[in-house]
Amino acid sequence: MPYPELEITYWREILDSTHNGIIAINRAGQIVVFNKAASQIMDYPQDHALGKRVDKVIPNTKLLEVMESGRAELSQRMTIRNRVIISNRSPIRRGKETIGAVGVFQDISDFEELSHQLDTVKAMNKELDAIIESVDDGIVVADRNGFILRANNAYQRMTGITTQEFVGKHVRELVKEGYMRRSVTEMVVERNSRVTIIDIRNSKELLLTGNPVYNEAGELVRVVTAIRDVTELSLLKEQLAESEEIRNRYYQELEHLRSQQSFRKIITNNPVMKQKLDLAFHVARVDSTVLILGESGVGKELIAQLIHRASKRGKKAFIKINCGAIPANLLESELFGYEPGAFTGALKEGKLGLFELAQGGTLFLDEVGELPLDLQVKILRALQDKEITRIGGKKAISLDVRIIAATNRDLQEMVKNKTFRADLFYRLNVVPILLPPLRDRKEDIFPLVAEFLGKFNKQYNYQKWIHPDAMERLLNYDWPGNIRELENTIERWVVTCRDDCIELVSGIPDSMAEQGGQDLTLLKTALEREEKRLITQAYHKFRSTRKAAASLGISQSSIVKKMTKYGIDSNSC
Repeated sequence: MPYPELEITYWREILDSTHNGIIAINRAGQIVVFNKAASQIMDYPQDHALGKRVDKVIPNTKLLEVMESGRAELSQRMTIRNRVIISNRSPIRRGKETIGAVGVFQDISDFEELSHQLDTVKAMNKELDAIIESVDDGIVVADRNGFILRANNAYQRMTGITTQEFVGKHVRELVKEGYMRRSVTEMVVERNSRVTIIDIRNSKELLLTGNPVYNEAGELVRVVTAIRDVTELSLLKEQLAESEEIRNRYYQELEHLRSQQSFRKIITNNPVMKQKLDLAFHVARVDSTVLILGESGVGKELIAQLIHRASKRGKKAFIKINCGAIPANLLESELFGYEPGAFTGALKEGKLGLFELAQGGTLFLDEVGELPLDLQVKILRALQDKEITRIGGKKAISLDVRIIAATNRDLQEMVKNKTFRADLFYRLNVVPILLPPLRDRKEDIFPLVAEFLGKFNKQYNYQKWIHPDAMERLLNYDWPGNIRELENTIERWVVTCRDDCIELVSGIPDSMAEQGGQDLTLLKTALEREEKRLITQAYHKFRSTRKAAASLGISQSSIVKKMTKYGIDSNSC
């Protein structure tokens, strides 16, 4: 029975006033209800929709299926014109007969956006929580009234409190209960600015920095306090100051020792000596202990320096100690150092030993055969354990030091006589290098004399040269003091001879004169041949009589005379 016109208008107004879209179809699939909300959502005029088949207006509609199946479909999600729609579709029945279907749907795009924003906020809060909990510094957040809102785990670990004891309480209550001595939060609120203080909590020295947080209106709404445990930092600061003092002392002592180093080149034409140099270069690549043997003055220290410079430790310290030149009662403190107040007369700041000063470098134990027996034990232990302990100290100090030892004594004989420990001898005698005396390498005398003569002429601003007769004496002398004696002899001749030419009458020792009377003619010939060779070689290299004379340690006039004497042609050199 058709409704009166008034009633139809009335129901249409009711349907148009709803926020949800409503579409109803009859049995033929024609739209009989299409309210205003549906028109807006679908962007389709109401008048045009009414009477049309629903699938012409909504191509993907499910209303026809619901009508045919007679089963409702609730909370169905769909997208129309880039809008998210939730639809409830139900069949319309008259008794047992299905006469149509109705769909009620709502645009939830705004809700979706809100939901997405909410998820984003949740994710940001979760990320913020993770950040706050990941830092090592403590973080406490309070509101402007002084109530604690949160405290991270780091703060709880520092102070030994729990969330239940702290969060939700007023800062004054926490001060009263002894959780803190003073409140940074109240100080920030009172001053309306950042505040930093030092406080002691749970036996720890804490640095607290309170920061005010404002809203858009400029009102203080939160106080965030960052707490850092500076107990270890204070301790480290003290240790750093102590280390700086030790470093400065170490540096001063090391520079003093380095200033005493005299690295010089090794001059030799002797085959045996060259073999020893090759061996020294070879073992320089490893850290094995080297024992250099030989008479006094043969150049043991120079070989030790060569090994050091050619090694991977070459840029580190080369520390030398003469074990026979330091009193036995002082030698231990020199080697191992001592702690402050270790004994009467000790420096109040203590002293670094030579083992420590040589860290990373080389320690050269010269005249090692002079070590007292009691100290030999301690050095052996240092070599075996690679660590030492200062006198008066308890802490072991690890060593990274290469040991090179030298002596002019027969250590094997000393071992037999119980004056040198066998175990220390074997520990030192890993790579023995026996240097030949100067009397067994006479071919080195001439180049050594040239080197020393040039050195002292330059040092004293002289132009001295040695007469061949005087040179004969040098070549025939046995040199019990070896290279050191030769160097001292040349210096003595340079500074005592009044003329440029050093002749036989200028103070040659009787011992040299006594040894110089045999085969003088042959020796003079050999000497002149060598002199001619050196002059020719020098002039060929420098192409200047002045530079050649300087390189040989003689005057320019002398080299010109000798070139004339030996028939050396300057154009053919």
